[in-house]
Amino acid sequence: MIAYIALAMVILLRPDPAPGLLRSKADARQIDCTAISEAAGSQQYPGRIKPEPPRGDFIDKRAVICRERLMRAGLRDTRDEAVLSTLRTQTAELAAAAVAQRPDLGARSWLVEAYYPSVQVSGKIRFSTADALVSQGVPVSDRTPVLAAGDIDVITRMAPQQAYPAACARYAATGSLGEDDVLLAVMVRDPRETILHAGLCEGGRWSWLR
Repeated sequence: MIAYIALAMVILLRPDPAPGLLRSKADARQIDCTAISEAAGSQQYPGRIKPEPPRGDFIDKRAVICRERLMRAGLRDTRDEAVLSTLRTQTAELAAAAVAQRPDLGARSWLVEAYYPSVQVSGKIRFSTADALVSQGVPVSDRTPVLAAGDIDVITRMAPQQAYPAACARYAATGSLGEDDVLLAVMVRDPRETILHAGLCEGGRWSWLR
């Protein structure tokens, strides 16, 4: 009987990402977990997470989504690691804020640009942001606006507060960003921070989200 109880406990503990009987502390550090509501979980993982019953049961239930890191901790730059560890959450928040702030732009073609020192991380930020916008139900284009070399030379000499509005104006002036387009740009504004900021560029006008 004791053996059966022990086996049942092992089966119950198996999916638990916390360190314990079946997972060492070193292995647990390689897993990133995020708690989400049952409703959000059933939308992201249909069939794997059951939706909340229509009437509810008055219990606040949460699903925990865990992903194993592709790279061992310590191999990436410290800031890159910090940004990537919260990337999905941050980009989801930014996409939701952008659509909520400008619901009138929902039918436009949304473009995404990411400004980050690492090209590899910048690509991940852009992909995650585009995916988050798709989840918001807006049309997303894989096209990115471009600037002439002279524009880039001038704009990169400006402080971030002036550079992004200036780039937005040039995108519109050169036709790189059309009348039916809206650009969601994501960036870090300070080399010491790990929080992602974003702004909207539409019709040559720039507005900060955060």
